Amino acid sequence: MKKLLDIDPQSPKTFDPNTDLVGLWDELPIGRTHNVVIDWDNEYILAVGAQPRNQTCQSGLQYIDLSDPSKPTSPGCASQDGYVHDAQCVTYNGPDRRFRGRNICIGYNEDTVTVYDSTLKDGNPASEVISTLSYPGATYCHQGWWTERNWHQYVLLNDELDEQEAVGPAASGRPVTHIIDFTDLRSPKWTGTFFATDNKGIDHNLYIVDGLAYQSNYGNGIWVHDVSSISKDPTGASVSVEGFFDIYPEDDSVGGIVQFVGTWSHFLFPSGFVLVNTIERGAFTVKLASGRGAQPGPGFGGKSVVQSRKQ
Repeated sequence: MKKLLDIDPQSPKTFDPNTDLVGLWDELPIGRTHNVVIDWDNEYILAVGAQPRNQTCQSGLQYIDLSDPSKPTSPGCASQDGYVHDAQCVTYNGPDRRFRGRNICIGYNEDTVTVYDSTLKDGNPASEVISTLSYPGATYCHQGWWTERNWHQYVLLNDELDEQEAVGPAASGRPVTHIIDFTDLRSPKWTGTFFATDNKGIDHNLYIVDGLAYQSNYGNGIWVHDVSSISKDPTGASVSVEGFFDIYPEDDSVGGIVQFVGTWSHFLFPSGFVLVNTIERGAFTVKLASGRGAQPGPGFGGKSVVQSRKQ
């Protein structure tokens, strides 16, 4: 990506896949996938949601080995639980001693949270499904993240359609973040929720750095919560708001709308700046007032944004 830094915007460049790319893997069935998941602990990535759903891998976890980036290969895939919308994979270090040191993936699979042991990736299937879990109001299990980088016990997840269906804890239309306890990977438990925003809306991608959860909530914008209390209070009752940035204020007068407007995701930088994507207005760069969590990871803090710049 550093090659982009030398490009003059007035003179766009078309890159040559044979000379400009480090490597290329082009074996998806129809060249289309919902997302690419990076396992930061290991030298591989995963394509998830690769279409069509009736192909061999069933749109599950498609492992891609990057130990030699110039020659990526795929050792196999995990098709047992069908379509995987998103996932997070780590070398597990948590309370379940049976799996410490193993490559564990949490899949967000539309109707369940699914736990995979992906340590062996060259079998058929290329992993073992350890467990599956539903939760109150489960409608479209979308995406989630471990609350701590190096201790794997709790996960926060978002459900993209429970507000639209007005079911479970999201019956009011306010976006809800769910808390899952993975103390026992073979028997995970739902422990509670907290509201992601004050107004009605739809929750989407969230990422957690140094006890702060950054979540894009469509029309409600990006919200940041202090979730460091979850290890002691997994009900979510002690979670607090650190800050937010509303990039779709036209719905504020009606208390928010449950529609796909505003922001669906964001990028976190070590400097503390956050690049917020939006549907209608391009991108905004924001940063929390107090600078909490700015080193080594990004942070807001202070319940107000001191810097914002439209890109």
